[in-house]
Amino acid sequence: MVYYRLGDVIRELRDRLHMTQEELAAGICSVSSIAKIEKGSQMPSGRVAEALLRRLRDSGCFFTGFAQTEELVELKNWGRVLERAKEDRKRGSLFEEQFYDYVLVIDRMKDGTDHAVLLLDLMKILVMSMPLEELYDESAARRTYTYLELYILNSIAVQFYHMESFESANRILERVYTYLKKWHIDGEIGRYLLPAVCNNLAAVKLSAGLVYPARIFCDAGISSCLSAGLLIPLPSLYGNLSNILSELHETTDAQQAYSRMRLLREILSEREESAGPVELELLKNSYLMSYIQ
Repeated sequence: MVYYRLGDVIRELRDRLHMTQEELAAGICSVSSIAKIEKGSQMPSGRVAEALLRRLRDSGCFFTGFAQTEELVELKNWGRVLERAKEDRKRGSLFEEQFYDYVLVIDRMKDGTDHAVLLLDLMKILVMSMPLEELYDESAARRTYTYLELYILNSIAVQFYHMESFESANRILERVYTYLKKWHIDGEIGRYLLPAVCNNLAAVKLSAGLVYPARIFCDAGISSCLSAGLLIPLPSLYGNLSNILSELHETTDAQQAYSRMRLLREILSEREESAGPVELELLKNSYLMSYIQ
């Protein structure tokens, strides 16, 4: 089986656009860096990776960097994405196949499908682009993950959490968190995925009885949202914070966090009522199943 990494994605997208390494590198990094990134011998910083993928016609949506085709301009409409995923047609590349298979699993999560079944399906999707043994292999820490792999890893950890395999969930989430902080803190992927990972780590730590570490990750997620101006992740984070503060017997603060959660949910509900069809679908689905509730 062939395993694809970020350098492979960049090379494939560049080839599709008939772009030279010099054209891709101009104003972003050196040509030698592009060569090393594509060979997998050098990891790009989050900022460089974002710039390269945008030059390679990144759609700007929350799923980026792994299936750059004309169809991606429609990804803000979840219904259209799901329709595409269900079509019986030949995929354009491994990245597209992996992406649409993931979309189908996400859709099934809404129906309360057995977590063990979902976990197995997610594992099958993950090994399309990376060896399964790298899931726990600490020597793979320098691996360059595609954006989709990071979302899949987060979803795998969520399934482990629901199966009460807290140690497995914790190890995966901590790896994703460390990777995002190191390589994508200033990019789109860090902006959108980091709050989910912080929230999930807080939930896992709390379930394992590690209350103070849980609060640290919850606070980090809230700070990330506030600094980036994100509203949608905050209700889950404040709900989690309320549970953590209750465990710490900080009753007043716990009640305040709960009140903030309720208020934010009301604001989002009003926003949904006034949103247009496409905006509404994005609002409901851009964080679909990213969080442990």
